[in-house]
Amino acid sequence: MMKIPTDMKSFTELSPWWRTTVPTEIVLSGDGTAELLAKLKERGRRSFFIADGALREQPQFAEIFAQKDLFVFDATFSEPRTGDVDSLRALIKGLADEPDTVVGVGGGATMDLAKAVAICLENPEPAQRYQGYGLAMKKGADIWVLPALSGTGAEITPIAVLRGPEKKLGINNPYTEATVAVIDPQLSAGAPHFNRFFTMMDCYFHHYEIMMSRTSAPEAIEDAKDGLALSREVLSHDLSAYDLGLSIKSAMASVLGGSSTIGGRVGAAHAISYGLSNSAPHLPHSVAVTISMSVLEDIYPDGYADTRRFLKINGLEMPKASDYGIGAKDIEKMTHTALGMDKLWHSCFGDGWQETATADYMEKIYRRIIEE
Repeated sequence: MMKIPTDMKSFTELSPWWRTTVPTEIVLSGDGTAELLAKLKERGRRSFFIADGALREQPQFAEIFAQKDLFVFDATFSEPRTGDVDSLRALIKGLADEPDTVVGVGGGATMDLAKAVAICLENPEPAQRYQGYGLAMKKGADIWVLPALSGTGAEITPIAVLRGPEKKLGINNPYTEATVAVIDPQLSAGAPHFNRFFTMMDCYFHHYEIMMSRTSAPEAIEDAKDGLALSREVLSHDLSAYDLGLSIKSAMASVLGGSSTIGGRVGAAHAISYGLSNSAPHLPHSVAVTISMSVLEDIYPDGYADTRRFLKINGLEMPKASDYGIGAKDIEKMTHTALGMDKLWHSCFGDGWQETATADYMEKIYRRIIEE
């Protein structure tokens, strides 16, 4: 890993610090909003914006909310749903001048919604039909993103995670990868402590699980190794106040989180988290993975210990499933969801994973979680 910059000028002059081949054009910017809009104009793009409503009162995003073709997404209410994608596709198809570019501005949920809408503009079935891997899809509109949080990796991953009527699963397709990602670490200055901390926790979990995976490619593991060091450094500080140096490290770790995901795969904590998320629409993904890691010390001892330590440093309690209405009534549904995460269990346990990752095994994990 190269020397980590501490100021914006040095950040914008960085050479690529990721090893995995990334098709996305990554623009390192000291004025992200202005540079995004300028590049859209220079390249003659017809743009439709999807922005997180939580950013509306932050001055650095004022120009985004002044755009004519704009949908404001409430990312605090729920992660994007397949129904949201279908509704937005219909709205855009009804415009007099259909856009050639969908721009996502916000955290991972908002970027995922933008990615899903963009590809579904040219794929007419309900969005839930495209949840999965290896499905034949046409290229939709170009996707541009402006992250307002660092850590999700969504700015460069070929995945758009959606909640569907039956499952929480991504549209996993090369055409969901952003064409352009404008990265400005200053844009997370207005994020609440909760969001800043748990988003970086998700970044840490991505790197940690990919490092521990039995199926990740060598270059993905190398990117995850650097990302793990960066996210550990960030989370070893109290993140209640914004700090530019830590934000730069977070942005770099986030890009590595995306690049390592291209050739790598997460594991048990994410598999268990999908069951939790399916039973609680208001449970943030990053919190769900944190809850999962809290009972997986036998598989991920370092991840378990780090999770406890990071929470303590930030003066936060371990989140509980019961805080989000999850109880014994949900165990059967959660177990069914987790059982469907074949690729993640294979990543965790390798060949023969079915011998360990049984329904009984997962049910015991969920019972521990609701009893915590």
